Amino acid sequence: MFGMGAGVAPEDQLDRSQTRRVLRRVLRMAYPFRKTAYVSLGCVVVTTAATLAAPILVRHGIDAGIRANDVYELNLSVGLYLVITALAYGFGRLQYVFLNRTGEAFLRELRLKVFAAMQSQSMAFYDRNKAGVLVARMTADIETMGELIQWGLLQFLASGFLVVLAFAVLFTLSWELTLVVLIVFPVIVIASVKFQRDSNVAYLSVRERVGQNLGTLQEGIAAVRVIQAYAQEDHQIKRFQRSNRSLFDSHVRSIRISTWYFGLVEFSGVVAASLVVGIGGWLVHRDAVSLGTVVAFILLLSSLFDPVQQLSQLYNGVQSAAAALHKLFGILDSEPEIGEAPDAVDLPRRGVLEVNGVTFTYQAGTHPALKQAEIVVRDGER
Repeated sequence: MFGMGAGVAPEDQLDRSQTRRVLRRVLRMAYPFRKTAYVSLGCVVVTTAATLAAPILVRHGIDAGIRANDVYELNLSVGLYLVITALAYGFGRLQYVFLNRTGEAFLRELRLKVFAAMQSQSMAFYDRNKAGVLVARMTADIETMGELIQWGLLQFLASGFLVVLAFAVLFTLSWELTLVVLIVFPVIVIASVKFQRDSNVAYLSVRERVGQNLGTLQEGIAAVRVIQAYAQEDHQIKRFQRSNRSLFDSHVRSIRISTWYFGLVEFSGVVAASLVVGIGGWLVHRDAVSLGTVVAFILLLSSLFDPVQQLSQLYNGVQSAAAALHKLFGILDSEPEIGEAPDAVDLPRRGVLEVNGVTFTYQAGTHPALKQAEIVVRDGER
């Protein structure tokens, strides 16, 4: 249904070992910002704990307060619930503030390093790489990195914590109802694996099309005088229409994949909640579990299925960001073909410029455009 392998550059398709190497290099680059990152991680832990504590307080309020006709226990549960909610809100805001500050500082350094690396490249580098593609590296690829660092990475960690701790809490409350929830999990796991595979190809295809579209746009603007001189406006418009349509199709395919997966996860969550209500009601009738436990289970299900959904989506964000970083690191690691001589001296502001024995061949050419050329430019000449 989703044939999206075409159009994805081979260098974008990173395997797991390549992804790990890229991410390790990012961590080394982000080391100077580790203090604020640690604060953000601490906020994630507090927010996750508060999120999971709320359903437990609801359980206590129902069982020890409402069903036991104990006003004190009910008021205590309500008060603690409000405190927990305020903590989750406060630390949730703090984690985004600190992480965004770290992310912006990291992206600022990355932009400066990539731009400086581009400035040091020889002309052959710009013959091999289109200006539009290089602009995409500085814009779309770094924007992808920004989304991962400022939002995706935090959500990835928070969702991972939430899934693990939610299962632990569910099993502690009732192993019988936990087994009921696990009935639908094989479907989620299989769907998540398929979603990760298909959507990764789709996202990489979108990134490739974005670069091509920017390249076509840049060429159409930079060469507009030549295009108009040779009356090629219609040809250039049709070329951009094809590029734009290709980008549109890639986005549509990506949306289709997300639609079926998220719909399936939502449906699985509804099925799990229905099973918990039905079987939980039967267990309550037999005094095997309390009513508050069943209610807590239903509340905790949202803390279980939503993070699983986010983890699957964010995994592809990590893959896409790793592919973007791989390209950016390719620029950072590129050595100029014509480097500065170790014993180079600064040219004087005035005097004679003399060049001897220069040979130059275009990349696609078979014969040199210049062969053993000699140039002498005297003071005042142009």
